Amino acid sequence: MSGSVNFISVSPIGDTKTDALPVKSLGPAIGYYTHVLGFQLVKREGEKAVLQRDAVTIGLSRNGDDPEQASCYFGVSDVEALHVELTGKGIEPSDMRVDEHGGKKYRVFFAQEPYGVCFCFGQPETSGE
Repeated sequence: MSGSVNFISVSPIGDTKTDALPVKSLGPAIGYYTHVLGFQLVKREGEKAVLQRDAVTIGLSRNGDDPEQASCYFGVSDVEALHVELTGKGIEPSDMRVDEHGGKKYRVFFAQEPYGVCFCFGQPETSGE
């Protein structure tokens, strides 16, 4: 279900806790992360859930935090293919661009889940581009 793109890493942006991404309602959020982003539900206990796609594990939590204040970066194996994958699922990701972080250039795009959390998806730009 996860397509041909591998999720390699997850990093918080700002104060976001990637093991407790805030959600207002757990059930619909799990549905979005599994059906749209290709994660698998690993565990659900009360108002928390753990999901995984490839090497990346994240947590969802109905913890009272504002989802619209949460952001994270997913390192992926093929950012262009993921852009196509998400566009095909009706997501409207931003245009692709090159950003610099820590002295390295990354090809990235942004998307926001319908419940508020903002994602940056990217991969290092290969030399020669």
